[in-house]
Amino acid sequence: MSKTLRKAVLLLLCLFFPTQAHAGAITRVNDGQMVTMQQLTAKAEVADLVLIGEVHDKPAVHDLQLSIIRSLQDKKQPMAIGLEVMQSNSQQQLDDWVSGKMTEEQFQPVFAQNWSYDWRLYRDIFIFARDNKIPLIALNVPKEIVVKVSRQGYKALSKEEIKNLPPGTNADLNNTHTEFLKRAFQPLFKSVSNGKVFEYFCEAQTLRNSGMAMTLAQYVRQHPNTKMVVLAGIWHAIKNAVPEQLDRKGNRLSSVVIMPEIQEFSGGKATADLIDYLVQLPPP
Repeated sequence: MSKTLRKAVLLLLCLFFPTQAHAGAITRVNDGQMVTMQQLTAKAEVADLVLIGEVHDKPAVHDLQLSIIRSLQDKKQPMAIGLEVMQSNSQQQLDDWVSGKMTEEQFQPVFAQNWSYDWRLYRDIFIFARDNKIPLIALNVPKEIVVKVSRQGYKALSKEEIKNLPPGTNADLNNTHTEFLKRAFQPLFKSVSNGKVFEYFCEAQTLRNSGMAMTLAQYVRQHPNTKMVVLAGIWHAIKNAVPEQLDRKGNRLSSVVIMPEIQEFSGGKATADLIDYLVQLPPP
């Protein structure tokens, strides 16, 4: 076969059989058993809420996210994708993107205003959602509010700022995620003289988890029987973060939490109270 013909065949194969994420070992955390991608997606198919945690700058993670989204889309069930990368005050632009009212050139500056990581990391997911008319839901609390809470605490927010948050959003630190943050991150703050810095950090994290949960709950109420796929950072997608905030407000959604293997979860450190499936990704 000539080089030209071989290239043409490869191009056709790419067009008809889009590249999927080639995940490594997949562990079902509750019993430590290895499972296939088909078994993982079968569990995702019957869940109301599928959370896929991400390391934001890892292309293989986003390939995995898209692979699972493609598998769920094949089932022809109503689905929406919730995005940490977009702030709630940009929902109209997301709607315009999905409906085709905005070109990629027009949308990229909007994305850049919302998220500091490279558009190319997320591009294939956004394109797939637009081409298949899958609603994209902006989950994140507006950046300026998060920054204010992280520097001054939740009590510093004005009534108007609180009013602009999703109804039910709070920064109550009486939750298991805060206890987890204390174990995982408090030592990093020991060198900071102001003892309030860690408290404000926890309030900002709780505010984001709570805000994302309330936005999800509102969307599900308005669109019953819709499967929600949530793409968010690992420390928002674990069970004691956004899922727990949903439970605290009485939103009983069955969920599956899928995580890439990172150092904090390696060597048997992943536990079923945080994660359902742990996916080993290929090296970069």
